[in-house]
Amino acid sequence: MDIEDINKKAKLLIDETWKDSSKWHENFNEARKLLEGALSVDPSDETTLINYGTVLCDMGRHKDATKYLKKAIDQSSKNKHAFYNLGVALINYSSHDDAMVYMKKAKAKKEGVLTWEAYFDPMGH
Repeated sequence: MDIEDINKKAKLLIDETWKDSSKWHENFNEARKLLEGALSVDPSDETTLINYGTVLCDMGRHKDATKYLKKAIDQSSKNKHAFYNLGVALINYSSHDDAMVYMKKAKAKKEGVLTWEAYFDPMGH
């Protein structure tokens, strides 16, 4: 599998999880492992950085997630999910103000085809 195929597979696993929550642990762990493998081949692939950061965020590893999402942004990412998902990660472990900076920037960006939005419950904060 090439890196694009790995990202497609990871997205399918996450999409499946939202349809059948009983697969959450299995699918998120499989997606995490797939993406880690892709990062070992190309540690600067933008889509993989975003997806890996998103998986970490959804697994509750918010501080770890910021490292990968910021790296994608620092590489000039224009992907809405990099910014929005960084905001989600930051709101869960940092300050509301820091998070809002990235969430506001996300509004002017376009979504990536192979990336997705991190889960966020605004009532949970």
